[in-house]
Amino acid sequence: MIPQIPYNIVTVGGGTGTFVVLSGLRKFDTVNLTAIVSSADDGGSTGRLRDAFGILPPGDARQALVALAEENTMLRALFAYRFSKGDISGHNFGNLFITALSQLLGSDSAALEEASRILRIKGRVLSVSEHPSQLLATLEDGTTIEGEHAIDDCAPGRSRIKTLALTEKKIISEAASETIRTADMIVLGPGDLYTSTIAALLHEGAQEAIRASTGKLVYILNLFTKTGQTEDYSAMMHVAEVERYAGRKIDAILVSTNSFPVETISRYAKEGEYEIVDDLGTDSRVHRLSLASLAIVPPVPEDPVPRSLVRHDAAKLADALMSLL
Repeated sequence: MIPQIPYNIVTVGGGTGTFVVLSGLRKFDTVNLTAIVSSADDGGSTGRLRDAFGILPPGDARQALVALAEENTMLRALFAYRFSKGDISGHNFGNLFITALSQLLGSDSAALEEASRILRIKGRVLSVSEHPSQLLATLEDGTTIEGEHAIDDCAPGRSRIKTLALTEKKIISEAASETIRTADMIVLGPGDLYTSTIAALLHEGAQEAIRASTGKLVYILNLFTKTGQTEDYSAMMHVAEVERYAGRKIDAILVSTNSFPVETISRYAKEGEYEIVDDLGTDSRVHRLSLASLAIVPPVPEDPVPRSLVRHDAAKLADALMSLL
């Protein structure tokens, strides 16, 4: 029997959405996984460490490392542990560990490589850039907001985001560019549309790499809108924004068809967030499947960053992605 050549799958983005995607895909032996994470995160523990040490934000990289690590190991549990007392309250052990490695090795990329070796992850984790970046959102009313955390901060009724950019020109890393160009599949989302998904597409050379790739570009639609970012955004509006910043048409769109319990919908509604209206019609690129996990994810008390209440199901999402190869 001729051995099957592994598919190269690349996720671009960050946050809990990327964590779910990677957690599901790592169980397949026929894929080589690479997570390319944003360099613009500046909230919570990540922001404090970034400001203090001038390093690439470790948060999204840490989540990707944990997702790709062996399950049920103490090291994986340690990397996900968040402190609740003293001067390090709110800090995540994984973030502190990556920061320490960066200081010892003198390189953020070397720190991720060493953390990958220690955790024995299945795949690679790369920052989209070799240098930290800062987001700049220009709203339709002319207001500007600087910083990922400020943009992400809930502000019901805020004017829509007209454009998202970086405050200074940053270039995509050579490793990230080459990985995208040679990918069999590039996965965008799920995650906050602007501060997770699009934030990783803003570096000079990112669009060129995506356009140069012959791999399939897949977008996983979020389950709910995001207050202050995508209020009243339909599915079609999400897709249009992703295509605008990716620089090419999406090849496949995954849309969850699950109905959520009234309690879940009510809890989101209290924050001004609602299920995304599927107005994609008969678009042949759309794959409508049961992809969500209906269980509410309990918040971590020590975590200062708000997280989603419900998420996609890792196994279902992975099966859907594999069927597109």
